Amino acid sequence: MLFFNIPDIFNLGDTARQKYDSHYEQKIARDSRNSVLLEPLEVSLSNLQDIRIRIGTRIGKEVVSGVDMSNPIALLSSADRSLQYAEQAVYAATSTIVGADPHPGYVETENAYIILNQTKNILGTVIDSIQTAVDQASSTSASSTSKKKHVKK
Repeated sequence: MLFFNIPDIFNLGDTARQKYDSHYEQKIARDSRNSVLLEPLEVSLSNLQDIRIRIGTRIGKEVVSGVDMSNPIALLSSADRSLQYAEQAVYAATSTIVGADPHPGYVETENAYIILNQTKNILGTVIDSIQTAVDQASSTSASSTSKKKHVKK
């Protein structure tokens, strides 16, 4: 029994170039670098969408309790638009690895990260405005109760 089949190892016939091409021809979707780039995008987008839902719930609770939330609601609408742009950017980045012309989506991925960061900053601004509105409402209610105490004396 032979351990080495020398003609098959080197295979220098017409099929050598064909085997070389097929060996290095792979779909980009199988490349682990793309998953390393794109998975955090999808996780970040999901986290921002979750934060947006929580902010909406918080605003709803504060409105029910009587706090003026007109400024946070206006900021939230701009955050919603930014979140839609982020969804489109993440979709554009993830769609580069599938489709008619698959290619690594480095530019699209960078754009998606930038838009996600902007969305995160806008949502942070909304949270800050909610806290400001709650603080103003609590200081207003504290001053009105202190005035009532003075009136009763």
